[in-house]
Amino acid sequence: MTDVTPEGLLSVVIPNYNYGAFVGEAIASIAAQTYAPIELIVVDDASTDNSLEAIREALDKADNLISTRLIALEENVGKLGALNRALEYVRGRYFVIHDSDDLLSPGYVERTIAELEAARAEDPSIAIIYTDCMLISATGEALDRGKSAAFDPALLERYSFIPEPAMCLAAPVLEAGPYDETIRKGTKHHKWKRIVANGWRGRHIAEPLFSYRMHEGNLSGIGKRVIAEVERGEGGERILSGYWPLQTTER
Repeated sequence: MTDVTPEGLLSVVIPNYNYGAFVGEAIASIAAQTYAPIELIVVDDASTDNSLEAIREALDKADNLISTRLIALEENVGKLGALNRALEYVRGRYFVIHDSDDLLSPGYVERTIAELEAARAEDPSIAIIYTDCMLISATGEALDRGKSAAFDPALLERYSFIPEPAMCLAAPVLEAGPYDETIRKGTKHHKWKRIVANGWRGRHIAEPLFSYRMHEGNLSGIGKRVIAEVERGEGGERILSGYWPLQTTER
């Protein structure tokens, strides 16, 4: 690995715990981005399934990325603990934390970075760009569309409407850390509130540019209700802040 940080580098962190069935696809969706350069840091949080094998296999195929790193923890420290350990290695101007069971569309990074820089030309306090999503099943079947909300710091105090793969400047993420590792639920809400509390602001793109996977390992009662409604032909756009208040189910 070179000591010179490439211009425009994006650092992607994927925390993983027992998502061996999905993490390879998540890594592949990063490698399939139309944007470069990207460095990828995967933190396995002491998984007990086949995660490490799946991660290593997927990283071997991601040879178009500027660098990849696997941090295999021996003790489970939770999602924020995994993030804290990854932040030591983040070198990029931009930053994304990507859930290990979700997928980015191929143009996600290119689009959100362009939107971020355009927004910052108008307002330098903007550091976060987030989008809507498609809700998908464990097998990747499209179930419904998930909608987020327009950026509002006051609303963020009550609802976690900024999804995890939001594009962010890396400096605000590093500035707000380290994050409280005792928090095991509502982790993304904790992270975004700390960043916004430092004066940083965001913008919302009302287009579904990533896929949020719903499966037995992460379904709350709300998630099960969405799937049941879709099976009954009652699908429709979901407002994420209304369906996942405060993101109280750990991903």
